[in-house]
Amino acid sequence: MKNKQLLIAIVVLVVLGATVFFTREDSGKSSSSTGSTKSNNQVIETLDATKLAAISLTDADGSVTVNKTDDVWTVTDRDGFPANFSDIQSLVNTVTELKILAKQKVGKSQLGRFELNDPDSEDAKDSGTKLELKDAEGKVLQSILFGKESQGQADPSSPFGPSGTGRYVLVGENTVGEINETLSSDLKTDPADWLDKEDFLKVEKIKSVSISQPNTKESWALTRNKEGEDMSLVDPQPDDKLDSSKGNSAGRVFGYPSFDDVASKSAKPEDLGMDKAVTATIDTFDGYKYVIKMAKKGEDHFMTVAASGTRAPQEDESKQREPQSDESKPREPGKDEKPEDKERLDKEHAGNLAKLVADREKAHKESLAKLKTDRDKTFADNLAKLDKLEGWTLKVSSYTFDAIYKTRAEMMEEEKDEETADTTANPAASEDDTAQKNKTAGEAFLAENKSKDGVASTDSGLQYKTIKEGDGSSPGQTDSVTVNYKGTLIDGTEFDSGQGISFPLNGVIRGWTEGLQLMKTGGTTRFFIPSDLAYGATGSGAKIGPNSTLIFDVDLLSIEGQAASKTPASAAITPAKPDPNKVVTSDIIKVPSAEELKKGAKIEVIKKEDLPAEIEKAKQEAEKKVEEKE
Repeated sequence: MKNKQLLIAIVVLVVLGATVFFTREDSGKSSSSTGSTKSNNQVIETLDATKLAAISLTDADGSVTVNKTDDVWTVTDRDGFPANFSDIQSLVNTVTELKILAKQKVGKSQLGRFELNDPDSEDAKDSGTKLELKDAEGKVLQSILFGKESQGQADPSSPFGPSGTGRYVLVGENTVGEINETLSSDLKTDPADWLDKEDFLKVEKIKSVSISQPNTKESWALTRNKEGEDMSLVDPQPDDKLDSSKGNSAGRVFGYPSFDDVASKSAKPEDLGMDKAVTATIDTFDGYKYVIKMAKKGEDHFMTVAASGTRAPQEDESKQREPQSDESKPREPGKDEKPEDKERLDKEHAGNLAKLVADREKAHKESLAKLKTDRDKTFADNLAKLDKLEGWTLKVSSYTFDAIYKTRAEMMEEEKDEETADTTANPAASEDDTAQKNKTAGEAFLAENKSKDGVASTDSGLQYKTIKEGDGSSPGQTDSVTVNYKGTLIDGTEFDSGQGISFPLNGVIRGWTEGLQLMKTGGTTRFFIPSDLAYGATGSGAKIGPNSTLIFDVDLLSIEGQAASKTPASAAITPAKPDPNKVVTSDIIKVPSAEELKKGAKIEVIKKEDLPAEIEKAKQEAEKKVEEKE
């Protein structure tokens, strides 16, 4: 026990001793200590942190500079877009505490072995990553050259022994040091990785969506009267029939958006496709109005955001207080109560009840007033935050606005082919023919696709392309995840999409179960899934035919963990109490029982229009089971 207490004391001292310069304040401001002098085993022995005003990182692939102006950190290489202060804080805190655990002299010609050649030199072969800490005038306060990762050395001052992999640094002329830090997540030279992406828009409680296309005949609008209702088409034409799944997807658009980068302010609209932008005007039940311009240029997607509005009072802000049962409870006379005391005691009881009611009414009014004040502040703060995005063109992932980046015709239900109608007399033959065509087309597509740049394959036949590398952890097979996604056939037909969708990883098609384990949170991957890893010979719904090869763009938002992914014990699930603040749709999630999942059953999303057929199917199966028992 004494040894354990001693160890804890040592850890506490180490933590206290590691407290360094940066502390965060409001609006991305920072304050620093006046300076520091450290022992000679530190990579940075002295630093006057009060002078720190710029940080630059350079390697063979690129460079980035973040700069402090008026106490706010911005990304110089992105026209001064706000920088992520927590990333800056992490980098500075880490490098100012780096310890050199071993040193060795090497010849200048041998520095390349450690990837410690200067990236600014004419020959940048085998170069490292140069970090420069500068003052407001551009003077370099400290410069460190980081090389490749090493196996790591034991820290003599640590009671925990070796800490795993480390990194080489150049600590003097032809002197290589080794540290027990990789800094793999800190030494980023892509300016996009330093942008502040945390304060982005999140659109909720959508009331209406209006889309203005460059060709006005292709414009359309949707609306609904109450939260939770399906979206309906505004001013429908006689032949118009809105695809309800597309309408409800539009009603959830920008629920979990993100952006990857910002375009240069010097870029011309035609360079980004913004000269032919599609404009979305979105009104919400709580009073926000968003005007979002969207454009595609090649495989890149761009958008601008403007927000305004006046907060709309909510029903609960004028809700009357419900009287409690004790407020009208009559006084019970005492056992030996005298008649002359009754009038006085009744009067006192009535007075106490009146005071109780008055106090509760006052508390209720104060609570409503606070609720309104808090919501007014939140509304104003959100508009102020979104105001900072005006004037910027954001580069986003493909699924961010695809739910509404459509023409009027694309929002309508697709008409069935005459060929399909003619083959209803012999559906088995038709399905066999379709299945063979899909299989042949899918195999040819995958054979050609696997040789394209950036496409990798697994032993199962799954193909994938990393669009954006994540920086978080990877899910396990039993974890639950939250994603944005868009699914298309190999001919480009979109069959499904969703934002902020959560599910257990072992409850979806095999291609997703395998593929998402290859991702890290914050990343985006495009999966090319063979039919045997998808819905196989049966297909799914009206759009995914038998033996269909599928393409999914997936953004991994978060991992809930193993505990969140436990399968329900049976198919009988009690619905949760509806949350009036959440937008719901008419889609139904069908969850198999635990036994059915073990046999290969999958979680399904049933569209409203498919529900009657599913009910009839369930009835037939139930009747069949009864007949079998008899």
